[in-house]
Amino acid sequence: MELNLSETKTIKVKILNTEYTLKVEDEELGYKVAEYVDGVMRELESKFPGRNALTIAVLAALNIAEELFRERMKHDNVEGEIENLLMDLSNRVDKILSL
Repeated sequence: MELNLSETKTIKVKILNTEYTLKVEDEELGYKVAEYVDGVMRELESKFPGRNALTIAVLAALNIAEELFRERMKHDNVEGEIENLLMDLSNRVDKILSL
């Protein structure tokens, strides 16, 4: 994923009580992503009190990456099911046309 710097906007977000300045193409998405990351980190911070911010950040990154991989697997499974249905439909159309 490449960021087009000519079309970026600068936003300020707060994640786990630290303010960050981000360059984003889509402000609304940037805020939503930052809010999501902050939520994941706060949840982990409450589950593992006393851990430093780096540990919480790594745990959050691992959790978010796992979510991403699970969603990709679901997408691939759905894509495979659609391909199978299309092949079946194509075979049925071929049979009908050959009658």
